Amino acid sequence: MNDTELDEMLNRWTAPPAPDTLRDSVRAAFPAGQERWILARAPRAGKRMLAAAMLGAAALLLVVAQARPGAPPARIPYSVDSEFIRYADDGSPSIEMYSSSYEVDGAEILRSRSIPRSPFGTAIGRALDATLPLWSRLMARVTVDGKTLERLRRRIPHTVGAISGCEASCLVLERQFFARAAAGVDTACVDGKIVGRETILNYPTAAVQPHMGGSVRMTWWTAPDLGCFSLRITAEEKRADGAWRLVSEKRALRIDMKP
Repeated sequence: MNDTELDEMLNRWTAPPAPDTLRDSVRAAFPAGQERWILARAPRAGKRMLAAAMLGAAALLLVVAQARPGAPPARIPYSVDSEFIRYADDGSPSIEMYSSSYEVDGAEILRSRSIPRSPFGTAIGRALDATLPLWSRLMARVTVDGKTLERLRRRIPHTVGAISGCEASCLVLERQFFARAAAGVDTACVDGKIVGRETILNYPTAAVQPHMGGSVRMTWWTAPDLGCFSLRITAEEKRADGAWRLVSEKRALRIDMKP
């Protein structure tokens, strides 16, 4: 089904008015005074049912799918193979997911992914990747008004987004968007504190900690030569003693330049 056929179907489809509580919950993802970054997460496995995880992801997808309209590029210039790692309390790592993705207009686009040692989970995750964008467009018709959508569309070009992890046993992806750095700001892509520089897979990157606050700290290693693709992302949580504990990490394994 292409976009035209989908729009025709949606134009014939009618739905009852959304309750105020649903509309408010979606708008709550963009509270006043937090214009610098956008964050959406789905619940962890075991804490809520899969349906709740899917709903959390759809709240983000309806923004991305509607605010970044258009088909994928005719030619993908490169793809990046990445691994996603979760760290236990004792620091021991475990690989949660592998992915292949690329970047368009400051947003990371997924090509494929797999969950190690879980063929069933991989199949479900890929099914969700295919169906959630359609669901998000259906939801947007009843949960996001035109003014809100237009405001999001104006904001999106000024952000950099990435797939930073996964939730609910990696059935649902976690995506985050942060404000884009001003042009010429020391080659950084994301607005925040530059804490280091590193060459990853032969591409120079700037390690930036976006403005977040609270007990969570993230560091993004973005490559300007790859359209600000994040070749590494770490997430840390502050412990009771004030020290930071590494919770998760995304690492690029290989970059495949397309001819």
